[in-house]
Amino acid sequence: MYLKYKSTSLIIAVIIILDQFSKVFISNTLIMYETKTIINGFLKFTYITNDGVAFGFNPFSQQTLLFITSVFAILFVIKILFDSNKDPYLAQLGLIFIIGGAIGNLIDRFLTTFNLFNYSGVIDFINIGFNQHYFPFLFNLADSFISIGITFYIISFLMSKINYGK
Repeated sequence: MYLKYKSTSLIIAVIIILDQFSKVFISNTLIMYETKTIINGFLKFTYITNDGVAFGFNPFSQQTLLFITSVFAILFVIKILFDSNKDPYLAQLGLIFIIGGAIGNLIDRFLTTFNLFNYSGVIDFINIGFNQHYFPFLFNLADSFISIGITFYIISFLMSKINYGK
């Protein structure tokens, strides 16, 4: 594994801390559904909660089942990371970003599932767009790290296929 376990843990911890800090900041700064323009015509913060997964979709009727499924998904990605010792650095970094982001959202899901601190779902707040045309779904830093991680992993996979063909 290119990345040592200590640096892997550090990167995951930093992602979780950034994600959780941003969510606490938003929940203490804005009231539910309030919008604050950050960069006019490009970036707004709107405080909402999401009790599902991507784009609010919840295939389960209970939060507990969603929480348990999320735990198993994270454990699966951790297993892939442990098995990736011969994979390129970019693939490993992608997996680390996915794990960090997934744990960040899992914390919110845990607080929601067990009704702690008045949580009603994963906190989302980032709203991006161009001029008056904004992406219809809000997201958070954890979602961003998951998306970046998936992108890194796909790029690494494609680069290995290109290099293998040479």
